Amino acid sequence: MNTPAISKAISLSSSLKMVSPIHLSGFEGKRLGKRTGNALEFAEYRDYQPGDDIRRLDWGVFARKEQLMVRQFNEEVDPRCDIILDCSASMVVPAEKADYAVGLAALLSQAASNAGFSFALWYANQTWRKEEQPERPLEWSDIAFDSPASPGETIYSFSGKMHQRGIRIVISDFLWPHPPSRFLRRICDGAQKSWLLRMDFPVHLSPQNLGMASITDAETGEARECVLDEQMMKRYNQLRSNHLEMWNREAAHVGVDILDLPLDALTKDLATTLLIQNNLLTI
Repeated sequence: MNTPAISKAISLSSSLKMVSPIHLSGFEGKRLGKRTGNALEFAEYRDYQPGDDIRRLDWGVFARKEQLMVRQFNEEVDPRCDIILDCSASMVVPAEKADYAVGLAALLSQAASNAGFSFALWYANQTWRKEEQPERPLEWSDIAFDSPASPGETIYSFSGKMHQRGIRIVISDFLWPHPPSRFLRRICDGAQKSWLLRMDFPVHLSPQNLGMASITDAETGEARECVLDEQMMKRYNQLRSNHLEMWNREAAHVGVDILDLPLDALTKDLATTLLIQNNLLTI
């Protein structure tokens, strides 16, 4: 699949890497997680708590200080990532939204590959599909943005397995008619870090657009005649603001970060600057 957005992503991503929730120790090249586990690299001491494995008690510390201290070790892990691309029909309104979404997925895939991640790209259509060659955007098949249901609905029937203790990134406009809480819980489950990249494409109407209009729901196909006037647009903007705030509130409650990607940032550099500033990508 070769589009201007994918070509731009490949060009921009040559020096980019995805930021991992792990760090490199420099000891035999092992990747060591911030969590503690059973690896051989000592991390730190902490006070003994009832139920701790007594084999990790440091009796030397106890002999010197009469304190029960538990040895903790870094957990050896590989960086992991799942990228979820919303393929519902609303993502083609306007058309450039889908183009930039695919370009963004390509950018993140290349950055994950550059950083040595094990990663997957999921197309969230009515049935979620896993891209066979996520590291090769030019070989992706055409992506159909035609699902009448949002990922917030289709995730309930998703039977695939996402990486455990990895990063999960969702690319969408999140203009879904149902509450986000269940979707957010599913995205967070087993993840070390979750991001929502929100394609922020508000509707802007000039005075010439006001008057009688036919509005069609992109996903259901339902058409409705209405009068677009200043009062209607004010109500639309208020409802949209309330919807975005609901997502912000629910995401904060479960510890998910939302990053708004406006059209001008995507047009400039596929929002690379924003992604670096928010510590999702690094040079």
